[in-house]
Amino acid sequence: MKRVFGIAILVFAVPLLQGALAPFLPPAVRPDLALLVVFALTLSWRNTATGLVLAAICGTVVDLFSGGLQGQHALMSVLVFAASRVLSIRVSMIGPIAQIIVAGALTAAHALGMAALTTFFTPGAGFGLLSLGTLIPHIAANAIIAPLVASVVSVVVSWVGGEQDGRRPLRLATRSFSA
Repeated sequence: MKRVFGIAILVFAVPLLQGALAPFLPPAVRPDLALLVVFALTLSWRNTATGLVLAAICGTVVDLFSGGLQGQHALMSVLVFAASRVLSIRVSMIGPIAQIIVAGALTAAHALGMAALTTFFTPGAGFGLLSLGTLIPHIAANAIIAPLVASVVSVVVSWVGGEQDGRRPLRLATRSFSA
């Protein structure tokens, strides 16, 4: 029961919280909590396949609440999770500076991807959905709040998994020396 409740908090309640905060914050400084949760899942969720499913569910919930193209956020969430997972293999994202930089880059890529998908699937929409006046503050808002979201998601994931620490353990390969 604890596992289901923790996962529901991550993938269902966060998009609801994002929607509840929407009227109170201007769009330029409104953090994309669902995107940041997907990024944080990359850092703390061990199983890649389950993480991809959780990212898709989180994106689908955002799709249901947004009223836009169905599947757009789910696709972008899966792509963000996959890109973050590949990047986390190569680059250490343990510190807040690395999380800020990667979250900012992912926010920019997410915005470009959303604009490209909207332009492709909506005739006559044009690529004008993206303006630097709203994109740069949005990137800054996501980047600033990313370490906080990552730590909260890490606590929830460790609570769900019954661990004391949300970080992935370092796996050391043992060698056997035979004489």
